Amino acid sequence: MKDFAKTVIIILLGTAVAYLLGLYVAPILAPFILALFLTFFIDPLIDFFQNRLRFPRTAAVSTAMLVVFGGAGLVVTAVITRLIVELVHLTAFLPDYIHNIKSVISSLQSKAEAYYLALPGDVTEFINEKVTGADYSLDSILGRAEKVTGTLLNALLNLISSVPTFILLIIISGIATYFMAKDKVILIDFWLRVIPEPYGRKILDVVKDIFYAVISYIRAILVLVMLTFLQTLIGLHLIGAPYALIMALVIGFADIIPVLGPTAIYLPWIIWEFITGDTVFAIKLTVLYALVIIVRQVLETKIVSNSIGLHPLATLVSMYVGLQLMGPLGVIAGPLFVIALKACGSAGLLRWKS
Repeated sequence: MKDFAKTVIIILLGTAVAYLLGLYVAPILAPFILALFLTFFIDPLIDFFQNRLRFPRTAAVSTAMLVVFGGAGLVVTAVITRLIVELVHLTAFLPDYIHNIKSVISSLQSKAEAYYLALPGDVTEFINEKVTGADYSLDSILGRAEKVTGTLLNALLNLISSVPTFILLIIISGIATYFMAKDKVILIDFWLRVIPEPYGRKILDVVKDIFYAVISYIRAILVLVMLTFLQTLIGLHLIGAPYALIMALVIGFADIIPVLGPTAIYLPWIIWEFITGDTVFAIKLTVLYALVIIVRQVLETKIVSNSIGLHPLATLVSMYVGLQLMGPLGVIAGPLFVIALKACGSAGLLRWKS
């Protein structure tokens, strides 16, 4: 029981420390925390260049960073170039799309009003009581949409204004990544001299296990997002959807949203196509949506579990409990918390006897 109580106290203290670090320390040390993640991320490639190809440590680090960040830069550049082409085309036809949307909404409103007037008096009286004071006119709906658009534009402007800070963060993180990766052995030796044994080695093992598990977890999420993106992109091209890259990117980003995922984009799109009368395209879109969801549901738990070294049931339980306790963010935080406990147990910091 003493060991169990000690374990519980360590978990509570660790959670409190992690919360305080995330709230106050992480924003200040963000470039260096990012650099630490990047160092762990490219470390296998550095080891490949150094051990297999016999590169010196400095050359191995430089080559690995060039391959990873250069390759990512080329992919991002190609995607942005194509995205600009589609956005220019979309901008040219945007007034027509807005006009069509207004026409469809007006038609739906007229049908709804006609249906409403045909209802029995008791039903209309009940509806009036429930929606008293509400304004569902076309002008009201468009006004709300305009407010939402303004909010989104302000958020976009804030994002653009933060670009210089983001660039500075990337530059500092890149430089710090180079030195952390190049002098990894020196930094580890310094840490072990500062923190006495056995705690120095145990803390180092815990941090290493957590970082590798988190990176594997992020990699698994990115694999699922890329899978959704590629499925959507190929599928939209095959069914002849306009602006396939834009929609695939939007759906790919939506896949990061816990619980909803691609459904947040696919479902309204399918409903809209049925409403506007393009039934054939709506059916094709539904088939594509079903394929994406089935593949994701089949692979999600397996990929995440294999990446973070947890049993699929443990992963599923941690995701569900995290969702119940913390909302959508808990879907990610739950498995990460279990990863941290597993790492502490592997290092011998958490143990109890029955």
